[in-house]
Amino acid sequence: MLSRRDFIKRCRDISVAVFGAEIFAADIAEGFMKIAASKRPQIAFVQGQSCTGCTVSMTYGNETDFIDFVTRLVRVQVHPNLSFSQGHGYIQLLDSVTSAGGHVLVLEGSIPARMKKACLLGEEPLYNALKKHLEKASAVVACGTCACSGGIPASGRNETGSIDIAQYMRQVGINKPLIKIPGCPIQPDRLMGTVAYIVATGRLPEMKNNIPVKYFGDLIHNNCHRFQYFSQDIYLKDFNTDKHSCLLKKGCRGTITKSDCPTRRWNGGVNVCVESNTPCVGCVNEKWPFKENIYYESRNIEDLPWNDFKKNVLGRGGK
Repeated sequence: MLSRRDFIKRCRDISVAVFGAEIFAADIAEGFMKIAASKRPQIAFVQGQSCTGCTVSMTYGNETDFIDFVTRLVRVQVHPNLSFSQGHGYIQLLDSVTSAGGHVLVLEGSIPARMKKACLLGEEPLYNALKKHLEKASAVVACGTCACSGGIPASGRNETGSIDIAQYMRQVGINKPLIKIPGCPIQPDRLMGTVAYIVATGRLPEMKNNIPVKYFGDLIHNNCHRFQYFSQDIYLKDFNTDKHSCLLKKGCRGTITKSDCPTRRWNGGVNVCVESNTPCVGCVNEKWPFKENIYYESRNIEDLPWNDFKKNVLGRGGK
């Protein structure tokens, strides 16, 4: 068990890491004490059309250890992958938790609205079954881009008629607080951090279009470690020989995607896509996977006058 001195030091370290100053250490300590004293909220996970990648990613937290999250902060009562109860046992447990009410329902994946039997919850189409699990929920969390905006299941000419959770709630007449945590897959700290904030404060975080500003407030481009090369118009031409130049002309969508990926990073803070010499595909963007190819052809970008591109797309004047 942490001593009081170690506890305060840990809160100070978190304040410095997140806010760049120690001034929020007392607030963070108060929040942790509220969490410890509160009745841990019940979390019920439901999976729609998804690859379960968000669930896999969720177990690799940076700031928040997943085991601590599910054993100390919340009660993950129902999860189709993690629960001991499977099949009919999972459905019975889900019914028991959601009928009591007050739970937070987390949806991973999209919902087929046209070909409804493309995704079943038990023996019932998800589209038909989900409403009753939402009716008594205290809040709804869209986990991953598929749940937030349709993602890959809703792209192209998919015949299932996939929709996101917000569209579904409008169609079936459900009005609940909704929080969207996009990503393909999610960055786990964003989900666990959002839930922790709600538990500690009793209110929703600051959001824009139901998306937490804390995690999705600024363009990836603005915090990219390759920004200096962009400023000098030095663009990568050959992946084999260049590991540092700006990836814009290789199709990087960090210029139109808001996320803290460059500073939060992934897999315990080990890396991030661009640092691995891979253009950002914009997986947290509500338009992803876009109608164009996943990576732009460089000639499409070069067709635009650079000064106009920087002014109109990036919101700043050209060089």
